[in-house]
Amino acid sequence: MTATRRGGAGSSTKLGRTTAAARSGRAAPPRRPEISVVRRGPDPSTMVVVTVALLCGLGVVMVYSASSVTAVRTLGHSWGIVMRQAVWLVLGVAAAYGASRVPWRIWRDRVALPLMLVSVALLGYVALGVLAQKATGSALPFVISVNGATRWVGAGSMQFQPSDLAKPALILWLARLLSEKGRDVRTWEGLRPVLIWSGLTCGLVVFGDDLGTTMLLGAVTLAMVFMAGAPLPKLGAIAGVSIGLGGLAIVGLERFRVTRILAFLDPDKYRQGAGWQLWQSQIGLASGGVFGTGPGLARSKWGFLPEAHTDFILAVIGEELGLVGSLIVLGLFVVFMAAGCAIGMRARTGFTRLVAFGITTWIGVQALINIGVTVGTLPTKGITLPFVSYGGSSLLMSLVGVGILLSVAREA
Repeated sequence: MTATRRGGAGSSTKLGRTTAAARSGRAAPPRRPEISVVRRGPDPSTMVVVTVALLCGLGVVMVYSASSVTAVRTLGHSWGIVMRQAVWLVLGVAAAYGASRVPWRIWRDRVALPLMLVSVALLGYVALGVLAQKATGSALPFVISVNGATRWVGAGSMQFQPSDLAKPALILWLARLLSEKGRDVRTWEGLRPVLIWSGLTCGLVVFGDDLGTTMLLGAVTLAMVFMAGAPLPKLGAIAGVSIGLGGLAIVGLERFRVTRILAFLDPDKYRQGAGWQLWQSQIGLASGGVFGTGPGLARSKWGFLPEAHTDFILAVIGEELGLVGSLIVLGLFVVFMAAGCAIGMRARTGFTRLVAFGITTWIGVQALINIGVTVGTLPTKGITLPFVSYGGSSLLMSLVGVGILLSVAREA
């Protein structure tokens, strides 16, 4: 009679090991149980894609609504501004897809440093343009001033803001520095290169009359240093010095910043001047009520609210879609931040974890600043609502940041 052996080669190997252990007089080692990790809930990458798609779609619709009157006056037809936004959106989506396919090691080893150097070079060129304009009255070639602020490079309608490039560049470079082997972020020696690069970038950005982006980059730096394990006393010292330098920049560089703060503290007194945008923004939000006046029916865009399609687009959303529409926008940003934090917590390396939390902080804090300005809890700043406001370079770089975040998630 032939016996049928079940289990094949695996059973033979197990029997051989048991026999060998019995001959040596030792007990067979216990078999380790297999551990499987079950991840519950929706996939964070899917949540990121869905929320960004909804915000971008809403942004195109609201940019058209908010800019139609201005476009007719300046370009002769209502589609002029939104078509530019649509072109930048297509470029941004293509760039985001390309960025999502790049392995994280490429971002760390081959992209981080060159991108940082290009960013600093462009910011430095804009800073030289500001100095040249103040000294001679004329800026350098390809340096563009809009509404008194010199922040852009380009020609004609193709303009790019280098401070937008500085956001992903600084995040990638700081993540590489903070994740280096042997770096002790608990000491000032270990934090020195991080503070030098961040301080240089912030200094060049504030020189271009962009204090809002400077605050944003400072917040991102603090968040990444905290996630890298720096002690709270050192974080407090860094924050204190940053706030002090920011105060000096407000008082010493440009007088209009002081006027904006005074208008924020006493909006009634400056209603016809520096506080006009803030005043009209609050009127628009209050006029919308719970459900809004309806798409395309906002009154604020008829010359009452300057730059309604850029920095104050949330006021138009609140007027046309009401409290419900505003809360939906807020909810989408909350979901995006939750998904970004989930990607960061699932990351397998220090570099990818810092990149994920850095990008999440960037988008979340920028949205928070824009919303705070719109509702009157922060002084007026020229900073856009990510994925929603009109702004080519801002939209492009925000989508590139999303692509990098998806690249991190893909290899988590």
